[in-house]
Amino acid sequence: MRALYAAATGMGAQQTRIDNVANNLANVNTTGFKKSRAVFQDLFYQELVGASIDSEQLSSGPAQVGAGVRTAGVLKDHSAGHVTETGNALHMAINGQGYFGVESTSGEMLYTRDGSFTVDPDGYMITTSGLRVAGDIQITNDITSITISSDGTVAGTIGNDVENTVLGQVEIYDFNNRSGLKAEGGNLYSETDYSGEAIALEIGYDVEVAQGFLEGSNVDVAEELINMIMAQRAFEMNSKVIQAADETLQQAANLRR
Repeated sequence: MRALYAAATGMGAQQTRIDNVANNLANVNTTGFKKSRAVFQDLFYQELVGASIDSEQLSSGPAQVGAGVRTAGVLKDHSAGHVTETGNALHMAINGQGYFGVESTSGEMLYTRDGSFTVDPDGYMITTSGLRVAGDIQITNDITSITISSDGTVAGTIGNDVENTVLGQVEIYDFNNRSGLKAEGGNLYSETDYSGEAIALEIGYDVEVAQGFLEGSNVDVAEELINMIMAQRAFEMNSKVIQAADETLQQAANLRR
């Protein structure tokens, strides 16, 4: 019976791994997407025989049999993805670690690597889902050109003016434990107790902003396909263990006949 349970936990673990691979591959072209990987731990052990000393006086530990595996967590890989030039003046990519700060409809601060920004009817810079970019950057209709410097300063030319007018400052934050961030969907993350509080970065010193570029997904298709094949093979092997254990139990039950 122990083999049946252990193999069943193995099948469940590999199913989680396949689900994770599927999500990574589904987002291979999602702007600013960060891939994730499942992490597993072995379950408790049952001690069958205590520690003993063999004929050669060599100490041996207790005989233990494990109970299978469990999913310990799913960790995000926050490494940077490939940066592509778009030519859009409102698009931004972060050169280095960190996240753009955006405000939710309830006023909560959220974070994203997706710099495909646009403007709302009032001229405020927003995400594609309509969340306002932190810093209250407002680009009115009389702005004829927009320049975003590497230090995150957003400036624009009004009408035929020669000099640029500062419109706002991009805000970028980082965390002591990026893996502790909670994925909210829509390329957004929120702060948790595990991530620690957001740390405001000094743009131009800690990180830089690239105008007219977007960061793509960090998913490696070849790596994910290999992981999928490995998970599929492990799932099949665990299913065969269940079949073998079931046949063994049937033979044991027939011994009384």
